Amino acid sequence: MKRIRSYHGAGIIFWNKDEKQQVSILIGKRSMSPQNHRWAFPGGGWEMKDGFDDKGKIAYTKAAIRESGEEMGMAVEHAEKLVPLWALHVPYFHYKVYAYELDQKTTPPFIAEFSEANWVAVQDLPSPLVLFVASQVRCLRRYLKHKSV
Repeated sequence: MKRIRSYHGAGIIFWNKDEKQQVSILIGKRSMSPQNHRWAFPGGGWEMKDGFDDKGKIAYTKAAIRESGEEMGMAVEHAEKLVPLWALHVPYFHYKVYAYELDQKTTPPFIAEFSEANWVAVQDLPSPLVLFVASQVRCLRRYLKHKSV
């Protein structure tokens, strides 16, 4: 009998607020299956090299940072600035998304798994989107609304 393995993954929404207080997010169009031609954030599966946190749990933050670097060359210089934003835990599938504020819009140095990457206004999402991207952006908008209060 084949054993079913759980998938664990994570991603990051890089965001920026300009001088007019307009929020933009960095999003890319996937160039690989299964999400080919759909817009998403950098992210992917946890690997053993990502390790575990000090409580022995899967280090989702390390997976998100590694995947963002591998897929877009986007660096996270201050891991403590990662904000837990969205999570989905269902049988055999576990995924977390973090928000990371950048001081300025940065062009990704490369986009390995994307055909293009763009900064877009948070209210102007392109389509089609990878499943759950819209709900992840809604969570970012809620977080920003509460942060400014």
